[in-house]
Amino acid sequence: MKLRTAFIALAAASASLPALADVTLALPSTAELVLVNGKSAEGNDTLTLKDGTNQVAFRYEGGYRENGDYALFSSNVMIIKFSGTNANYTLELPKISSEIEGNRFNKKPVINLTDANGKAAEFEQGRLIKNGIQFGRDFEAEIAAYNQTSQPAALAGAVAVTTLPAVISPTTPAKNNAAPVVQQGENTAENMLNYWYSQADEATKARFKARISQ
Repeated sequence: MKLRTAFIALAAASASLPALADVTLALPSTAELVLVNGKSAEGNDTLTLKDGTNQVAFRYEGGYRENGDYALFSSNVMIIKFSGTNANYTLELPKISSEIEGNRFNKKPVINLTDANGKAAEFEQGRLIKNGIQFGRDFEAEIAAYNQTSQPAALAGAVAVTTLPAVISPTTPAKNNAAPVVQQGENTAENMLNYWYSQADEATKARFKARISQ
């Protein structure tokens, strides 16, 4: 009898404790994670995130059959920023069935975010775009630079910008091919300039250094 009473008391005490709150985001099979709150991520399993504001970057990865051939489609990196407390969200992406639809999606992505009741949830949307060669991109550095801008999907303070290479002075050669000392700039413009300089090819860097030395 005493044991039964103890179990009842324990159950009552457990019921009175506040439930642990978090935010979940269910992803479709066509979403491939790139970054979550400024950190590298992959896959498309349901995310469990902290309460408050979160930022998720991903690609649309899919395929379609057109003119008898099967083609793969990989979109630009898209960014969404949303806020919630103890909430469940679902990311919804359209079906892409042709090259035309893929190009249209890249130019103007159609993304939906719904809550547990299937109602539209508020979110901000952006893209992480780099022209030219895409191999070997440093997405953490890119999102760190992006998050210093005033773009709607930027998440201030997600990752400290400590990995942006400093611009090398035209009159100061690099020593022993060592990587330039990493410095955080005084403002957004400087940090963005440092970052995009590091992404440019040698010809572009040469033209830039010639221009600023005039």
